[in-house]
Amino acid sequence: MGGNIGRVIPAETVRAAWAANPSGTPAMWIRDRLAGVFGEKDFVGWFPTDGRRGLSPVVLALVSVLQFAENLTDRQAALAVRCRIDWKYCLGLELTDPGFDHSVLSEFRDRMAQDDRADRLLAVMVQRLVEAGLVKQRGRVRTDSTHVLAAVRKLNRVELVGETLRVALEELAAADEPWLAALITPEWASRYGRPVRYDRLPRGKEDLAAHVLQIGRDGMTILEAVHAAGASRRLRDLPGVQVLRQVWVQQYWTDSCGDLAWRAAKSSRDRQSRHGRPRRSSGEESDQQTDLARVPWSGIEIVSPHDPEARYCRKEGKTTTKAEWVGYRDHQSETCDDGVPNVIVHVLTRPAPVQDIDAVDDIHAGLAASGLTPAEHLLDSGYVTPDVIHHTAQQWGVALIGPVRADPRGRLGFTKEDFHVNWDDHTVTCPRGVTSPPFKPTLGDGKPRLSVLFPRAACRACPDRQACTGDANGKGRHLTLLPEPLQQIQTRNRADQHTEPWKARYALRAGCEATVSETTRAHGLRNCRYKGLAKTHVQHVLTAAGTNVIRLADCYTPGIIPDRPPRPISPFQQLCRRLAAQIPE
Repeated sequence: MGGNIGRVIPAETVRAAWAANPSGTPAMWIRDRLAGVFGEKDFVGWFPTDGRRGLSPVVLALVSVLQFAENLTDRQAALAVRCRIDWKYCLGLELTDPGFDHSVLSEFRDRMAQDDRADRLLAVMVQRLVEAGLVKQRGRVRTDSTHVLAAVRKLNRVELVGETLRVALEELAAADEPWLAALITPEWASRYGRPVRYDRLPRGKEDLAAHVLQIGRDGMTILEAVHAAGASRRLRDLPGVQVLRQVWVQQYWTDSCGDLAWRAAKSSRDRQSRHGRPRRSSGEESDQQTDLARVPWSGIEIVSPHDPEARYCRKEGKTTTKAEWVGYRDHQSETCDDGVPNVIVHVLTRPAPVQDIDAVDDIHAGLAASGLTPAEHLLDSGYVTPDVIHHTAQQWGVALIGPVRADPRGRLGFTKEDFHVNWDDHTVTCPRGVTSPPFKPTLGDGKPRLSVLFPRAACRACPDRQACTGDANGKGRHLTLLPEPLQQIQTRNRADQHTEPWKARYALRAGCEATVSETTRAHGLRNCRYKGLAKTHVQHVLTAAGTNVIRLADCYTPGIIPDRPPRPISPFQQLCRRLAAQIPE
């Protein structure tokens, strides 16, 4: 099977395709409207490097896009190449072409997962759409994220350590069976001979604790052996052994007596220190000792040996549905300009705990690399803060449009916006005319802030004390200001986002919800097909490319072949044309 993209389609394939599909299909639309969407120059270096004869990357790229457009497995996609006339039309194949084995697609995705090839594939498609006038540059883009479930089973901590050791033992047995046989005892077969499951664990609390420590000692036996002098480096570098070492560091520790101990779970008290807030503890040394005995944060904690890059995340809020999952987070950016279709132009895949706000800079870097830096970017509140708005405007020249978090004290009465800030004198005047002492620099979440504290005596005598401070004891009002440019952005955005023009402008962002629904429900984005961040990103990119194909095919009719009669005009359309002809210009 050769790469016939861009060549003349065999005449018999043309006749059979249009006879079987008079209205066309998305695959036929690609051929008619975007025959050169992928070229050989776009995939230099994508051939196998082991000397085998390989299929054209152009063909495999196009087949992969069609595969994810229709949410097919590798076997189904290879069968479509052999049996589907419209796919043969798209690929420029003879009707008798036998196609290829389905395993070729998996190997091609492995090559796509290297470097930034997946992003380049989507960038090539988007560039062709720009050249065709279907995507505008310096237009309007909107972004939203969704959770993606890893292709692994959720494990509790006891299952995690047991399954991690079992996976490492399987790899070691395959790599050097005699070496492993000298370390294990017959009891290991009952503990690690089959996958570790909750219903097979000891039931009593004491028995379970003893079982956990036994797994820890067994794992230390393996780790000490592979790192001993004279041990083969090949065994030490096995993926399962590397994961075993990391999991043991995260789940076990050595106490003051030198004994192996089980780490404690995270607590809400530690969650404060995670965000840079100082602990209120009677003893700093005891706090440090407590930190050593706890598992790490979800950003680095391995939760499954079968996908060490998947992470646990829990998301909940007052206006959002609670979500708890193990896997990744996908950010999709699409155009939303008038007069052209909405096209997904950028995809970013990150571990689940990485928050939306931390992805904004990477999204703009990816859009800039594709030459699609927007003039306006519509985002929800999870992406937007005054710091991000200011940085994005300065770094990328992009205007962020999204709601800034409201003042949490608004329910008490006076908000920060009710106070007048004199930046020249470094003072703040309250609604009752009281002026504060000069504000002082401080830190908030590790970033520069300004602290304003009004005199207690003035606040105690104020009739609006309860509405302002919320403190019946007469404590002075405390404000935390942002640096001047950021504070001005916050004040302006909080005022604008309650106006009707701003709401009408921001209403376009709601279309992202439909895109998330389309990619998850119609194209299977919610569940990972593969393991690992790189291959999961390949899935997300191909899903975006396939979604674009379906959307564009729905917006534009397929190309018309010369001998195909035009579509008849309905009676109502004829009436509308006659009425339009009677209207004077």
